[in-house]
Amino acid sequence: MKLHIYSIMTVMILALLLMSGCSTGVFSSTNDPAEAKEPVTLQVGHVAPPNHAYHLGLVEFKEAVEEETNGQINIEIYPAGQMGGDRSLVERVQYGSLDMALSSTGVVGNFIEDIAVVEMPFLFNDLNHAYETFDGEIGQELLHKMENINIKGIAFWEKGFVQLSNNKHPIYSPEDVSGLKMRSLENELYVDTYDALGAEATPIANPEVYTSLQQGIVDGVDNALSGLRTTNQFEVSDKVSVLDLYYASAILMINQEKLESLPEQLQDAIIQIGRETASVQREINQQLEEQHTQEMKDEGATIVTKEEIDIDAFKEAVEEVYEKHDKWDDYVERIKQADE
Repeated sequence: MKLHIYSIMTVMILALLLMSGCSTGVFSSTNDPAEAKEPVTLQVGHVAPPNHAYHLGLVEFKEAVEEETNGQINIEIYPAGQMGGDRSLVERVQYGSLDMALSSTGVVGNFIEDIAVVEMPFLFNDLNHAYETFDGEIGQELLHKMENINIKGIAFWEKGFVQLSNNKHPIYSPEDVSGLKMRSLENELYVDTYDALGAEATPIANPEVYTSLQQGIVDGVDNALSGLRTTNQFEVSDKVSVLDLYYASAILMINQEKLESLPEQLQDAIIQIGRETASVQREINQQLEEQHTQEMKDEGATIVTKEEIDIDAFKEAVEEVYEKHDKWDDYVERIKQADE
């Protein structure tokens, strides 16, 4: 009799296990009631072309997220401004009409003022200095501020050190910048930097820069070397001076409410993989910079090396930018100490 009862109980337990799928996977669709839904599709936009490190990094991110979550999250990437310019991308993520974006810190600085500090001229000594800052306490502190605008800042990715290019003459000193009409991001810091160099700053959205250079609306643009190549801006701005004016990063971000609507394990996967992919994306970008610099040379661009430029004169010229933005003195000092 007891054996019969035990047999019935065994059958019932097996039946329950079969109904539950007998799954023990971390990202099993039955691990959590919220995970039993259809796969979630997240749309991410950026302004760069598909051959840029922004896009290639996002492809790595997409593949890793989809694999890690067993397809519970699908990532759709929209490059080249399909979802809007940099500022529009941030606004759309803020209000939830776009799930994710990879957008310039300079533009994000219009929403969270302190984030703009990282693009002060000549703030970083080299790439390692930048990485130590962005991946450390200061970077996390700045990303956390984005929650004030309903956005989760996941990680700082890379655009690279920014150079000056124009179609008038090579730039060796601040005097060569004076009088030029330079395309600028829509941010007070960039306008102030160009003012200090004697140039006329003209804010123009990224998709319109090539045409603006071609039509003479502006004479030049600041961009990373790979950005000049992948956007073909060097074709209409072929005198490139490598002075590392500032280090430009981009923030991988997601709408806060969208993130919190996901099961916790999926949230963790997105954040962890986004942070891990930052180093992969940076490596891709550095490899492309070397390749693209040579390609621009081969296609007739003039490349003025850093050794040919009076960097000290440039640093002296932009001292007034630091004086005007002394509200960031504490951040500036902490960032400088990060390289000690």
